[in-house]
Amino acid sequence: MKKVILFVILITAVCGADGRSLPAQEPKGPRIEVKEEHYDAGKVVQGEQVVHVFDIRNAGDEVLEIQKVQTS
Repeated sequence: MKKVILFVILITAVCGADGRSLPAQEPKGPRIEVKEEHYDAGKVVQGEQVVHVFDIRNAGDEVLEIQKVQTS
């Protein structure tokens, strides 16, 4: 019985006296944010150059390394 009471007191102390859970923490590490993940150039004539810029941002708190990019 003492163990049960101790467990309830411990849970109350961790979660707060009113029983609410602790706020979630943001995940740490790199986090990529891309406004536009896909781009359709439509019909392109052979030899025509197509240029498009993707806006990529590191919203994390560590260095973001982009190691592989695929085109189709």
